[in-house]
Amino acid sequence: MIELFDNFFQLLVIALATIGSVFAFYKSSKQAYFLLACFFGTFMLGSYYWTLHFLLFKYTPQVFYVSDLAWVASTMFLLTLQFNLSTAEERKFKHPAAWLVPLFCLPQLFLYLSHGDILFNLVICGLTMVLAWFSTLGLIYARRQSSQERQMQFFHSGVLLIIFLQYCLWTSSCFWVSDTFTNPYFWFDFLLTVSLFALLPLTKKAVGS
Repeated sequence: MIELFDNFFQLLVIALATIGSVFAFYKSSKQAYFLLACFFGTFMLGSYYWTLHFLLFKYTPQVFYVSDLAWVASTMFLLTLQFNLSTAEERKFKHPAAWLVPLFCLPQLFLYLSHGDILFNLVICGLTMVLAWFSTLGLIYARRQSSQERQMQFFHSGVLLIIFLQYCLWTSSCFWVSDTFTNPYFWFDFLLTVSLFALLPLTKKAVGS
């Protein structure tokens, strides 16, 4: 029951975020909102498949390809949005703190490889490491600015939080406790859902409208 509630909650929240992004794009015609809507929309499709499967068959899907492909597509849209919002100067910025990203992600990758599909785990960890790498650099760069570019620190912080919670979610799934609230997996998933929705106002800050 808790898993079904978790799935419905995430599906509802992401659907609202998708609608909000589409409305923002309709009002401003800015490409950033279109990319954000694509990110939420593809993520929502994966959640919809997962929820519908669990609702109909009373267990989580044994073949993950639909939700996996939706996750990869949504992450690619988020990476494109990140690039779209950054400036040429930000993309050239370098800082040694970025090396903390592989230091955190690689041990998790080895754990996931021992519990699941090799190719998909390489893909998801590779994409999240690229996202986290540029968000770490972007966060440091934005905090040194005194103009509208400084607003990007909130967007990059949101992306880093999403990635951190996803790793917490994946790690907790390797050590499944129960199908109740005692399982930290569900708490991480609830927090992830809220952080995903927060990306809408954080993107508005970065865009400036």
